[in-house]
Amino acid sequence: MNEISEINQFLTHIQKKWNRVRFILGAYLAITFLTGILLAVALFYYFQLTSTSYIAPIVLLLILGKYLYHNFRSNSLNGLDRYGAALLTEKKYPKLNNSLINSVQLGGYIGDPAREKLFSSAMIRELLARTQKQLTKLDANLVLENGKTAPARNLFLATMAVSMAVTLLLPNFWQQALINSKGSVSTPGITKIEEGIQSPITAEPEKNYQISDLGLTLNYPSYTRLTSKVIKPSDGSVASLPGTEVTIEGKTNEGFHEATLVVNAKDSILMESKNQFSFKGALLVRERGFYQFQLKGQSGAQFLLPQKYLVELEQDQTPRIILFPANPKPIYYDSDKIQIFYEGSDDFGIQNIELVAQIDDNSIRKKIKNFKENEKETQGRFTWNLALESLKPGQEVQYYLEIKDNDNISGPNKGQSEMMRFTIFDSREALENLVQLQDELTEKMIALLATGLVEDNILKTTTKDILYGKKLLASNADALIEIIGLAQHIKNQAEEFGNFPQPYLTLLNNIISRLKEIRQEKIETIDKIQRTLMKPTPVGYSLLSIEVLNDRMITHLERDILYLIKITNRQKMDQVMDLEDELSELTESLQEEFENLKNKNSPLNSNQLKSKLNQIQQTLKQLLDKLSQQNQSLPDEFLNSKSYQSMNLKEMMSSIEKIQELANKGKIDEAMEQLKKMAEDLRNFAEQLNQTNSSMEEMVDTQMMEQLNESMRELEGLEKKQSKIINETSEINQKLRQQQSKQSESLVKKFFEELKKDVESIQAILNDDKNFLNEHEAMKKTSKLLEKESTLNQEIQSLGQKAIDSSLKEKNLAENFTELNDRRRQRTKILNEINSLRTQGFQEFKEKLPELQKKYDTLKELAEINDLNDFNLLFKNTYPEILRWQGNLRTSRNLLEDIGGKMSDDLRQITRLNGEISKKLGTLKRSIEASNESLLSDEEKNRLKKMAQQEKNIRGKTDGMRKQFKEMNQRNPMLPPTLSQNMQMAGKNLKQAESRLNQNQVQRSIESENKAMKSIQKTQKILKDMKNSGSQMSRQGKPQNRLRLGTGNRRGSRRGGAIRMQKEKVLLPSEDQYKVPSEFREEILDAMKKETPKNYEQLVNEYYRELVQ
Repeated sequence: MNEISEINQFLTHIQKKWNRVRFILGAYLAITFLTGILLAVALFYYFQLTSTSYIAPIVLLLILGKYLYHNFRSNSLNGLDRYGAALLTEKKYPKLNNSLINSVQLGGYIGDPAREKLFSSAMIRELLARTQKQLTKLDANLVLENGKTAPARNLFLATMAVSMAVTLLLPNFWQQALINSKGSVSTPGITKIEEGIQSPITAEPEKNYQISDLGLTLNYPSYTRLTSKVIKPSDGSVASLPGTEVTIEGKTNEGFHEATLVVNAKDSILMESKNQFSFKGALLVRERGFYQFQLKGQSGAQFLLPQKYLVELEQDQTPRIILFPANPKPIYYDSDKIQIFYEGSDDFGIQNIELVAQIDDNSIRKKIKNFKENEKETQGRFTWNLALESLKPGQEVQYYLEIKDNDNISGPNKGQSEMMRFTIFDSREALENLVQLQDELTEKMIALLATGLVEDNILKTTTKDILYGKKLLASNADALIEIIGLAQHIKNQAEEFGNFPQPYLTLLNNIISRLKEIRQEKIETIDKIQRTLMKPTPVGYSLLSIEVLNDRMITHLERDILYLIKITNRQKMDQVMDLEDELSELTESLQEEFENLKNKNSPLNSNQLKSKLNQIQQTLKQLLDKLSQQNQSLPDEFLNSKSYQSMNLKEMMSSIEKIQELANKGKIDEAMEQLKKMAEDLRNFAEQLNQTNSSMEEMVDTQMMEQLNESMRELEGLEKKQSKIINETSEINQKLRQQQSKQSESLVKKFFEELKKDVESIQAILNDDKNFLNEHEAMKKTSKLLEKESTLNQEIQSLGQKAIDSSLKEKNLAENFTELNDRRRQRTKILNEINSLRTQGFQEFKEKLPELQKKYDTLKELAEINDLNDFNLLFKNTYPEILRWQGNLRTSRNLLEDIGGKMSDDLRQITRLNGEISKKLGTLKRSIEASNESLLSDEEKNRLKKMAQQEKNIRGKTDGMRKQFKEMNQRNPMLPPTLSQNMQMAGKNLKQAESRLNQNQVQRSIESENKAMKSIQKTQKILKDMKNSGSQMSRQGKPQNRLRLGTGNRRGSRRGGAIRMQKEKVLLPSEDQYKVPSEFREEILDAMKKETPKNYEQLVNEYYRELVQ
């Protein structure tokens, strides 16, 4: 039947897979068993004559035997019949409910008349049909688990891993095991043969030699600086470093004629015989093995003694070194210096330390230190100057320290530190990333500006409710925070790079600060709207403030976008000029190489030629890609559509390929002609780039630059005038001080004597308070309790860490927590005792008393030397501290009464004395100021009046400059707001100086005059910096540094420009070629009233990029 055949086919498939698994399992077990037996035998012979020779093989065989027994017991290698296959399927799929095994057993009874009475054929057919239907839904491949062979495979892999580990870790493992196995087998045979050969010749009977009184002397290699070691008595086994000379002495029980030392059953060393019963010899430890004694009797018979003495090698430990970079960074400049600290050690001595660096496929080594003495430990530091290496931007550098020991036997052992990595800073790549961020910032600002323009038209032409205004403000605030965050990120990156002019950073600062202000005002407006909506009877909120904020945002965005696009284009053009420099250099280098080929000064190197031509191709592609990324159309013939007819990229590429083809064929002259033609095209290309570069729009327009230059000249004049006023005021002040010192010398002396008495009275009160607090019983108890608390805090911290460590190790965790909680309870008890004493505030005052006493000691010293200014300054800082402590103790609760009463009275007395000192200082100050009127002559008073008028005139000019700078900052965000702020501060100080000069306060006026002078000088410095960097930004001058704004290098005069200007036709743009249609903005707004156009964002971006023309 069809059902029977399909069921049998299903079971046959399972049987076949079982046989495949059985074959794989058997193969794994057989290979594992053979490998294990071989490894066990090798281990036995390798560790011969040691306890390990039995332990290791037995352990290995037990492990293998266990797994083999498990596999044989599990019947995994037995065959599988149909019934077994059916049972496996039933086990895998219990939902069959024994229908498959029943079908297999009953399937053969169909059509058997003898069984018809016992089993109904119809019932069997129905069972087969139902079973066959169930099997169609099952996958025979899933009956057997895929992991059936996994244990055998893992055992096989583990055995192979152990074999490889033993081979790598044990020196000469397989060779030594083979030698030992041959020695153990062949040695007795050789002895018997020798005995058999010699026995007919000699009549001497076989002797039983026994070795006794064996002694060893170990003479270590010289590099170890170890003294010789004598081992006597000894069991004969040797364990030492390679290169050690071992002197062996011993005696025998019977006489001999000659003694020989046999090493590893192959090398024979003759020994010295002192007499017939003692011998002495030496061997050099070179490898692991054994040695034996061979004695020659009086008759000449050789006797190889069966006892073998083991020779073990001790390892000279690999030297260790640890590297500590002082300033690890992922990126370094090619001129940076890396400070490296290191610690190294070795068991016998260090030879040298080197720094090894891998740069691409090259490696460099730098000597750090050589050691002449036998130093075992060292510490030091090394400064790696990257400027001395030939590093290129973007290269990855891997470095480590390598240490060698002084082993001169088997060669120095090497050790190395952890490998460190860093990358050389690539200015071009970093700045390209920064320019991309600026493009992203521009797009976000243009998108927000477009939204603001649309919403501005809606707010002015339609009526919207307050919720619409709130939604608009929230949307703008979210968009602004993204723009501010991106601008801040760009600014941080530029500051880290450290090569950008100040106007660039000023622009970003202004963008960030102004947009922050607008966003904050929008948030405040949202809060006002929310408060209005939350009122029980909402009052109508005017949308006028929202409209005003939107207009301010549009104004700032339009101006910021304009200058941001300008500066981004300038950066991109700088990158283009750099690529053009590189392209010209490559072309010149190629021309020189062709000249050498033509003159037969050097052979043709096709690979080098191909590499240079490929570099020219790649550089040319990058250059044109940069030009295509410009955000504005430039008024230059090169960027017009017709310009590409004279500079065809495909023609240039084909020219490069033709040059290479001609060079490979040996047609150097033709290749030279083709190269000259290409060089001429590149020169014309450079001319066009120079014209484009020189015609780019200035960052700061000519009118504003003239205003800044005029402001600098005015500031120089103001500085001279202010300096003259300060000199005249100082001259008058000096004369006044001399007259005052003569007139009030006795008055000042008497005054400071009174001050000294008051200070001494305060010192006496403070000393009395200190002694009282130290001797009071409650304060003594408080000090002791605080010491106990400090000790308990240290113990709690230590126990807490111990509990954490024990929780990780799961040892003594309960005991540690019990001890920790006990310490915490003790601390709580102590804190309660301290609170019960009610002395906490007094303890704090006691701790501050030494500082107060020190200040009053200083006041006493100043009073003794009559230093009024310093005394007055220190007293101003000391007086408030006494008042603060008086207030603290008065407002503190639950303080001990007997201490509190005394402290309050004493502080009140100190406050009274401080008040007396303050009154005396005020009286003296007023008397000195009053004497100014009488000491100043009429001429000097008139001069002060004139200087006051001059300060007023200067203040008027500074106020005018403040307004001018503020207006310029609003027009150009690349000007810093600190210009107007400094002028505002200068005007404020000039006003103070004017007022004080009118009041004849000479000394105080000098202070205000100097502050005004500093503000003027700061403004001058900002303008000078702006002029220097402005020449860089506006292309009025070239800086001498390596990089311009962007990645530009300083331009040379070897090509292009005015120096090598040629006559050529230039396609000049028409007047209206770049003119933006006046209807453009209106068309966008009209379209937005209906629906958003598909190309809306593209049109807006195009419009604002055209605005920069």
